[in-house]
Amino acid sequence: MRIIITGSRGFVGSETKKLLIEKGLNVIDYDLMDGYDIRDKKQFESVVKEFEPERVLHLAAVARFAEADKNPKLAFETNVLGTRNVVEVCKKYHVPLVYASSGSAIMPLNGYEPPFNEEIPARGNSIYGCTKALGEYLVQEHTPHIILRYGHLYGSEKRFHGLIGGFLSRIERGLAPTLYGGTQTNSFIYIKDVAQANYLALTAFWDKWNQIYNIGSPEELSAEEAGKIICEVFDYKGEIEKKEMRTVDPQRFWMDTKKAETMLGFKPEWNFRDGLVDMFNAGNQTDNPAK
Repeated sequence: MRIIITGSRGFVGSETKKLLIEKGLNVIDYDLMDGYDIRDKKQFESVVKEFEPERVLHLAAVARFAEADKNPKLAFETNVLGTRNVVEVCKKYHVPLVYASSGSAIMPLNGYEPPFNEEIPARGNSIYGCTKALGEYLVQEHTPHIILRYGHLYGSEKRFHGLIGGFLSRIERGLAPTLYGGTQTNSFIYIKDVAQANYLALTAFWDKWNQIYNIGSPEELSAEEAGKIICEVFDYKGEIEKKEMRTVDPQRFWMDTKKAETMLGFKPEWNFRDGLVDMFNAGNQTDNPAK
């Protein structure tokens, strides 16, 4: 099977590409680092015409909140207009499309009770979340498609982002890690499990398509619980500085993943602790080996 991955050199793309090749699939790279830009519809169409892919996995995006906030225009052009280009080309050449969305696309969650299922409409309460929500609506105009809503991703390439990155960057500088709030929860998902979810979506039988699937962990961890596990795995025994919870964080974010398990056969293999150990050991990226 020939698959084009947009954003193939990114955090999710590189891990997914490795797994797909291991599974015997033929991966065609389409990444900005190689000069391939989803904002250029003619360029993307020329690659689709040349390689005739049997699937497209659309990952390319301005994928961080800070980057989207810093340059909203670029986020819109990439995440919305670029996605429209991908959708229109896939439509024209009848290529099934798997789209990487985000739990951020369903914020705010007022009025909904966790665990949050796929029936919650996409809307977004941040620049990044809004662009991913709009991407979902564009993708739904194409048949067949699959939308994957990822939970809170972590892995070695995102080591210095989010809760994990905030803790590690301060620990490595000899400072006490900062915990904002502590009772708010999240649905962490390790990058290797995300790659497996992508593979299952790309190879799913046709009766599983034209659906949205949550890709998260069955673990609902509070920020305080996650912080303690980070400290234990990284062998940090000092104090944790506590501050007020940030208003951008929902009190609870726990994804219902039963649909993905039932229909795609997706079940995470990595719990949070084991994923952290694997992450810290990957590539010897830390001088303090994981215990």
